[in-house]
Amino acid sequence: MMTMNSKTVVLTLLCAAIGCDRSNAASGNGLAKSGRAAQVVSANPAAPKVTRIVFVGKERACDCTRKTVDAGWAALQKALGAPAKLPVEKLQVDTEADKVAPYRQQKPLMALPALYFLDGQSTVVELLQGEVTAEQIAGILQPKGAAPRADR
Repeated sequence: MMTMNSKTVVLTLLCAAIGCDRSNAASGNGLAKSGRAAQVVSANPAAPKVTRIVFVGKERACDCTRKTVDAGWAALQKALGAPAKLPVEKLQVDTEADKVAPYRQQKPLMALPALYFLDGQSTVVELLQGEVTAEQIAGILQPKGAAPRADR
């Protein structure tokens, strides 16, 4: 059975094998660019209800990272609908690191964008990062086995 530290090492090695954004590596912020799929990190299989979302992007990003972050933002907007069903805080990892830090301490981020799903106590219950889709986001907001929501 893997310990939390060995899981983190395996996850780090996997992200490194997929590739990294050279501008991120040069800046020393340690963010790896995602491959083709988003990564989901769950705090608990029976996660509490999500009450808000923190979307982490990057203000000064290369074109490929900007494209991925913009696509992630569009996927989030699609999943939440209009008007948004949950409050969303949009932060930038490079210009608002102090505001991102509490979430990174709970669950380290390794790819952009990062979507932190929080419960009522601001505890991270899920983390979705990298190239995300509206379906993946909806899956977190409405876990398997839950009854479909009437407002969808």
